Amino acid sequence: MMMVIGVLLATVAGVWFGRRLGPALVAAVMVMAAPLWLVGGFALDLLRKLPAGLRRAWFALLRALGFLAVLPLTPFVFVWAFLVELFRPKHQPPAPIQSAAQRTAEVIDLAAWRRRKGKAKE
Repeated sequence: MMMVIGVLLATVAGVWFGRRLGPALVAAVMVMAAPLWLVGGFALDLLRKLPAGLRRAWFALLRALGFLAVLPLTPFVFVWAFLVELFRPKHQPPAPIQSAAQRTAEVIDLAAWRRRKGKAKE
């Protein structure tokens, strides 16, 4: 019985987290890819103009700077994007849509009441 409860709780938690994890991961990948693309392109432009002897040192420096700048920040970007998606407030539809839906429900209820009332008389 405990196994069934555990599986059910894990499934519910997985669905709840998974529903919001996808967009958070996509956002995190985009946030990380854009600066890396720009910095990488700039670095390659600089490397084309360097003498052959300095290229290896420049590559080593860029790798070290990349690890120092990007690696410590990566978990924070993923956690931030995930938490933003996880705790995003659920918005109510605009008032005109709510009132239109309410009027539609009232018309349907009135039609059903008239139909029942008509069948009761016959």
